[in-house]
Amino acid sequence: MLRRLLRGLGGGARAKGARAAPLPDDTPFGEDLAGRVVAFLETTSAVWGEAAIVRTHRDYTGHGLFHDRAAGRFFLSRSLDGWPCAPEYLCFADAAGFRRWLAAQSDASLSGQVPSDIPGFERDPGNQRITRSFVEDDLRRHGNDGASGRQGS
Repeated sequence: MLRRLLRGLGGGARAKGARAAPLPDDTPFGEDLAGRVVAFLETTSAVWGEAAIVRTHRDYTGHGLFHDRAAGRFFLSRSLDGWPCAPEYLCFADAAGFRRWLAAQSDASLSGQVPSDIPGFERDPGNQRITRSFVEDDLRRHGNDGASGRQGS
């Protein structure tokens, strides 16, 4: 169903011989990956109290997953230079709610190409979004080894 919706968003006719952009994968991330993300964010050494899975190059760095240790909350936010931008898109008061939400997400649902009820979330679709491969690569690269909370590339 999600793939049909995404195809419908593709719009009008394409030039002869042009290929459609591949649709993002709509397979949910699942409980295992979501649990590993939560464990990583809870155990990673945080910078100024926030651990993150985020890109850290200069300027706009897309979206990141963050954990504010002092408040105990987890959130999804746009990021600039690897730091979250206010206001965050979604915020969860505890790990359980964040884990349930993340387990149900997919590359497609986080791509910005699928309409959502999150104000501004569709801005710049596909650009530096949270994807399964980005999360898995970040976890593989940093593991739970106590690396800085400002991860990514």
